[in-house]
Amino acid sequence: MTILYEVKTGHTKKVLKAFVKFYDETRKDKTKIMLRYGVLAGLFFLIPRALEMPVAGYVICWFIGILVVILAFSKNWLNYMNMLHQDKYYQNGINIVMSFGFSAFEVRDEEKNVYKYHLIEKMYDDKEMFYLHMEDGDLFIIPKEDFTVGSAEDFRDFLQKATEKPFESIS
Repeated sequence: MTILYEVKTGHTKKVLKAFVKFYDETRKDKTKIMLRYGVLAGLFFLIPRALEMPVAGYVICWFIGILVVILAFSKNWLNYMNMLHQDKYYQNGINIVMSFGFSAFEVRDEEKNVYKYHLIEKMYDDKEMFYLHMEDGDLFIIPKEDFTVGSAEDFRDFLQKATEKPFESIS
């Protein structure tokens, strides 16, 4: 395979944060989840008054309600911390080399896999990363700063032509 673009990367803290960001930004039920947290917190704030609880009941319910609010706003951080402790690529410092040719790309980590461009379901990008979401649910995150062959700017155009799909931006 003739290599047009190559990236040497791994699951660094920056990449794991990008995984969390991607899944948070592309969730279709994101609003529903936050609404559920809000309703649950609201219930804990209103229950003591509705049941005419003593002061201790108010304190306990308000404390639980505040914990629910904190949990809602820190879910991305909790997901990130969970990934730090469970991701084998991060834990073992496994390097990933992605080589892009004319008709396919190759991913080498502990094994070697070849993917045709038509298997890319959607492509996303932001200021620092490219996100390749595959048909089988896999997600490849490519830091723009990790290119060893070719440039990130040229890669974006190349991939759009190779897949005949546009990049969608995420914030």
